[in-house]
Amino acid sequence: MQTQPVATAEDYNERENGPQDFQRALLNLLEDSDAEKTRLEMLQTATLNILEDFGEEKTRFAQVQTATLNILEDFDEEKTRLQQSQRIFLNILEDFDLEKTKVADAYEKIEAVNKELQEFAYAASHDLKAPLRVIDNASKWLEEDLQEHLTPETRENMNLLRGRIGRMEKLLDDLLEYSRIGRSIDERYAEIVTGEALMDNILGLLSPPSDFRITVSPGFQDIHVRRMPLQQILMNLIGNAIKHHDRKTGCIEVTVEETDAHYAFAIGDDGPGIPAQFHDQVFKMFQTLKPRDQVEGSGMGLAMVRKNVEVFGGTIMLESAAGKGSIFRFTWPKQQQTKGETA
Repeated sequence: MQTQPVATAEDYNERENGPQDFQRALLNLLEDSDAEKTRLEMLQTATLNILEDFGEEKTRFAQVQTATLNILEDFDEEKTRLQQSQRIFLNILEDFDLEKTKVADAYEKIEAVNKELQEFAYAASHDLKAPLRVIDNASKWLEEDLQEHLTPETRENMNLLRGRIGRMEKLLDDLLEYSRIGRSIDERYAEIVTGEALMDNILGLLSPPSDFRITVSPGFQDIHVRRMPLQQILMNLIGNAIKHHDRKTGCIEVTVEETDAHYAFAIGDDGPGIPAQFHDQVFKMFQTLKPRDQVEGSGMGLAMVRKNVEVFGGTIMLESAAGKGSIFRFTWPKQQQTKGETA
């Protein structure tokens, strides 16, 4: 018969504490499980957040990609437009070169024509004046040979013939002078004089009738100008004011005003005036308002005045009305130069 071991106090305590230890271990496991569950939930939340952020980034990336594609499309359109503009610009340059060539050719032709016209005017002036001199001399010889047989009427006709010869010579001289404006420049065009000296010389050459009073403004004392062609312009305008006056007495006023860039001249008279409908006509070649039998002239004076003024860079205008006198105003650049030439 075997004897049962006697349970000790320790064994009893172990049996009592065993369930408690297991319970504590189980609670610890449950606590660890809750902690892992919490961490798992946190991880899951973080993962969801990452997925949400990834979705937002994906959306932003898609937007950026779309914008980039739009930019590339716009760039392609701009590139196409730039290429089109470049082609248009090249076509314009080609057209410009073509037009430039045409202009150069036309300018050469114009220069050739102008040279021919100048040569023609020179030849015509000299060649036509030669027979005129012969006619003039022949008329004088005839008058001397037929002195005893001439009647007052034939003498008048001979004088009329010589008057026409003189008018023709003046017309040829004026035509030659007109063709040379802006082209024929001599030492007179380089000579600089005071305005006062210029006017003294003009009045000395014109020798106006004593019954005409010509007033020159003090402004001429303060200016210095090139003698030609200003002298020719002023002589023509003052001479016309005397020649076309409707009375034997008259007043003519010549003034000048100075600006930064030019001089402004004015020649006014108290003559018969010019009706408005003839203001343009008087500046044309061979145009006169009175028959040439009444007033001697070639009809070239004002045409030469306007050409001189415009060729040298100025402007001219007429202020007048019938019965109220006339004022010719023109501007004259201080830096005198012909168009197309440098000073």
